Amino acid sequence: MEFRDVESLGTAEELIALVDQTASDQGEVRATFRPWPGRTAWGVIVALLVLTGTYTFSAPDTTEMWVRSALLGSLVFWTAVVVAAGAIDRHRVCEHGLVVGFRTRSKYVIPWSTIDPGRVRVVRRPLLLGRREEMPTSSPHYRVGWLSTRAVAVNGLDTAIDGWTRVPGLLGVTDAAELGGRARITPFVWWLLGTQRPRELLEAMEAAMVADSYPAQGMAERALRQTVTLPWRPTPVSPVPPRYAIDPVIGVDGPALP
Repeated sequence: MEFRDVESLGTAEELIALVDQTASDQGEVRATFRPWPGRTAWGVIVALLVLTGTYTFSAPDTTEMWVRSALLGSLVFWTAVVVAAGAIDRHRVCEHGLVVGFRTRSKYVIPWSTIDPGRVRVVRRPLLLGRREEMPTSSPHYRVGWLSTRAVAVNGLDTAIDGWTRVPGLLGVTDAAELGGRARITPFVWWLLGTQRPRELLEAMEAAMVADSYPAQGMAERALRQTVTLPWRPTPVSPVPPRYAIDPVIGVDGPALP
């Protein structure tokens, strides 16, 4: 989707109609994915629990056992909280679009008609995206949990129109006119969908888009070829360049992303 005249009444009406779409408008759910922790994170979690458990049950007396048990219980609790932060979020591939968020009737929907198959890629270490100056530290567009090591970046309609409470540099939207603001510069935005199964998510999206008559054949392979690993120190070129309303669709056969 692209708009020829961003100031026309027709464009405004089309955008309003798209933003007004609900989870029900996306049709039946074909597949569901969650931003579970990566293998490294699971390894660290298991190691910490084993070490803490061993330390607890090697206590020399009952009093020390209770103290160490409290430590173990606290570790288990906070580990469960961190893991659950990702597990409760869901990326649902539906007949006519994506529905993301933890609510069954989530307001965050991304219709297939707004997704550019050429602006989809796999991102390693997605949590580092917030280190870029032009990006907020956290955002409703980041559906990656706290321990995701991989994500599928999808450029589509920004339906997080209410944004988050304005906290400059912390909570915001990824397409803001100014960092920490809520005014948008484009109706399109990059969504980060954390998953340890990027190929399966991409293939499910491609199959659904093709079944819905969109030219997405080959999108999954293209997105995998364009996998990018985010460095600790951000590079000058953004791995998720902005897409403006009048920008043409790249498509599966278009030029590669930077």
